[in-house]
Amino acid sequence: MLNTLDIRAGVELTGSASRPGRPGLTEAVVSIGLPVFNGEQFLEQSLDSILAQTYTNFELIISDNASTDRTGSICQRYVERDARIRYYRQPRTRAVTWNFRQVAMLAHGEYFLWMAHDDLFAPEYIERCLEFLRNDPVAAVCYSKAIQIDEDGKPLAHKKEELLKADAETPHQRFRELIRMEHSCESLFGMMRTSVLKKTSIHGDFPDSDRCVLAELGLYGQLHQLPEYLFFHREHAQRITKQFPTRQERMLRLNPERSLRLVFPHFRQFREYVAAIHRAPLSWGKSFRCYMQMLGWLWDYRDRLVGDLKYVLARTAIFQWFKRWRSA
Repeated sequence: MLNTLDIRAGVELTGSASRPGRPGLTEAVVSIGLPVFNGEQFLEQSLDSILAQTYTNFELIISDNASTDRTGSICQRYVERDARIRYYRQPRTRAVTWNFRQVAMLAHGEYFLWMAHDDLFAPEYIERCLEFLRNDPVAAVCYSKAIQIDEDGKPLAHKKEELLKADAETPHQRFRELIRMEHSCESLFGMMRTSVLKKTSIHGDFPDSDRCVLAELGLYGQLHQLPEYLFFHREHAQRITKQFPTRQERMLRLNPERSLRLVFPHFRQFREYVAAIHRAPLSWGKSFRCYMQMLGWLWDYRDRLVGDLKYVLARTAIFQWFKRWRSA
């Protein structure tokens, strides 16, 4: 969770916030959070897709993580065009996931959704998600099917479906589905209830923290997928998963301020799942069933946990000394 000092860390640069004819901060029903760092290549396309939404009573919160390219000037230009945009520029570059938490904690709307600076929404995306959540108080998240696009915005030849069945009736069934490593976490860019999201860890500074957020949201309610393709997820070489393919590398990248360089991403993930169950407002019996799912997770992903240990062992001083001694 972020504290008050974290929330106020950015400098708000919202020059047109008082422009008449636009929803005020307390009136917006939906908050859209857009964290960005050096996103000049795709940012304008993303902003245009947000401002083209058929549902208009929203606020757009942009947190610029001290970008060094044209991101700031692009955001300033859009701020001058539309009073619904709140632009914050951080004085220094923070962890990637810190920026994701930042936009969520600044949200005023009853509903919230994240938007990546390189993805796109179909014009009716917000309207359709909002309509479903308003009509189904049990649902925690509503998202749509997704189309993978390339750097030019063209659909990729293969269509990667979100193989996720998180609309089960019971919390432990949803939890078991959401802690699987096989789904792509695209549902994180669905619409959720802000009050529920702020009860979760929101986004930790480790790989797959998005999966942990979804699993925790699933303890509060169902995740529903709309049948239409309304979300466009862009694949390109600058994505962090492309630049840093291993979870250990990404864990260091996600928080460059981390003092301890020996990391255990899968052990951290396990700990976060257990903490999520502990936080959730579940009965003893329901909590127990969720805890039992973690036994299966330990077995299914035992090789990943062993991989964490091997990664750390290979970088300890005693192991390096032993290698030199063997080769002498």
